[in-house]
Amino acid sequence: MYSTLISMRKEYGNMDQKPHHGETHYNLRIKIITVSSTRTSETDESGNILEKRFERYSTSRSIVRDDPVQILSELFRDFNEFDAFVYNGGTGVSRYDLTSVTIRKVSDKEVPGFGEIFRRRSEDQAGIFAYMSSADLFIVFGKPVFVLPGSPKAQDIGADIILDMIDHIIYETRKE
Repeated sequence: MYSTLISMRKEYGNMDQKPHHGETHYNLRIKIITVSSTRTSETDESGNILEKRFERYSTSRSIVRDDPVQILSELFRDFNEFDAFVYNGGTGVSRYDLTSVTIRKVSDKEVPGFGEIFRRRSEDQAGIFAYMSSADLFIVFGKPVFVLPGSPKAQDIGADIILDMIDHIIYETRKE
């Protein structure tokens, strides 16, 4: 039995010697997209917070209206120029909150754990209202698309989670 394990290790290599996903830090390009019918570049506090939190990465920002066509157009406009996308806004229960609903329609995969972690960490600040958010992580054509509530208080919580997991997500979505 032991000799079989030794020969398998020689054939497939020592898995322990490969770099672990947490040891790899990527130089990412992140697009920050604010979804709002009222915010401007001068009043987009949430976008400012995200840009500051992701300062170690190359970022670009834009603002779109609460409209499915604009939400998707902004995602796909320069899709190949970015490694990850972070939307903020449009995650509540109003009829205008369409960000998660819209991205879900084009996603390959939804990762529900992201929203679960976000809501759990938000409960101390927002109480029961934390559970009215549809904060999400989607994989769209192999790239992570994060969706956060538009509240400025939500940006630090969301950014903490994203920064904790983005290297692992990039590793997993890029591996062969």
